[in-house]
Amino acid sequence: MRSKNVLVSNPSSLLNIAHSGTGTIIFEFQHDSNINVAILGTGQFILSGRVRGNGRLSVSGTPRLDALACPMKIVTIEMSGTGLARVYGVEGVHITMSGVGTICYRGPLLGQITSGLGWISECILEQTSEKPLHSSSKSDKIMDRNQRLMVILAITVFFLFF
Repeated sequence: MRSKNVLVSNPSSLLNIAHSGTGTIIFEFQHDSNINVAILGTGQFILSGRVRGNGRLSVSGTPRLDALACPMKIVTIEMSGTGLARVYGVEGVHITMSGVGTICYRGPLLGQITSGLGWISECILEQTSEKPLHSSSKSDKIMDRNQRLMVILAITVFFLFF
């Protein structure tokens, strides 16, 4: 399932978006206030446009979130599981990570809390290109390879010690 949506909302109130399951969801919007996004499952979630307020993103499972084309004032992202997230906080990014996921961020890192084997890094130019998420570029293959290696390592450690 693939869905592309243009959101029209009251620009001065909080916007809540939730997605669970599989599929590809694409949101394009302009919003003047804060947003909350909750993603659970294995789908692909793409945000584009502009949020003039703060963004609180909650990612769980193995989803792929791409919000680099949707700058927000301050981004607070919480990830658990093995997902991949790319976010852009103009004034800063707060990250909480548990599990073996990957977060790539743009903007000043204001704080990070990690538990598990997750990987947090600042997005480099190749990672922030406008290429589609299903591109077979070399940087995407490296990210996918790193994720697979981290999952294998986590499973191996789990079975060795438990």
